[in-house]
Amino acid sequence: MPVLFDRTCILCGRVLPAEKHSAALCPDCAREVRTEYRYHGEFSVPGADGAAAALCYRGAVKEALHRFKFGGRPQYAAWFAAEMAAVLAAQLDRWQPTCITYLPLGFLRARERGYNQAELLARPIAQSLSLPCVSALRKRPFTARQSVQQDAAARRKNAAGSLLPGRVPLAGERVVVIDDIVTTGSTAADAAHVLRSMGAACVFVLAAAKTVD
Repeated sequence: MPVLFDRTCILCGRVLPAEKHSAALCPDCAREVRTEYRYHGEFSVPGADGAAAALCYRGAVKEALHRFKFGGRPQYAAWFAAEMAAVLAAQLDRWQPTCITYLPLGFLRARERGYNQAELLARPIAQSLSLPCVSALRKRPFTARQSVQQDAAARRKNAAGSLLPGRVPLAGERVVVIDDIVTTGSTAADAAHVLRSMGAACVFVLAAAKTVD
């Protein structure tokens, strides 16, 4: 289904021409995404059978993801999800996913933000590929925010045990877990561990963006 975006480019904020009513980006930013921001190849997440990202976490993409995540811009999900769905479509033969899930938010964080950005990404991705989208993970109460951890060691320590299994049966499933941003991959690794403990046969990670050196 066509998606109506804001009348401004989600990366640079430029007003879009009237004829671009269904576009998310201005022509200049669309060109930059193709040439500067695509994330090429896969990366490694401990415990996962594969991991991929749509975009590089830097520059205008980084700023747009911050607005999406912290700035009350849930409408940005449609564009990021479309970019991610294209990456997943290219992996279908290798990953052969049977369901989609997403990283959870704690209750207080979800109430404060009004939405879980990973869920907003996961649902249209699943729909575009006719896959079920399930809430398979729960956030352990009183877990500190990953985004405020100072270094990789702190992120790994904070992520360990931060997720709990939900009540969705996953025996034999090939699960793709959706994340918005992967930095060290610690939270994604914890998700892979929990999903395997729930019976998942394979776990893959798909992120909107990945940090780069």
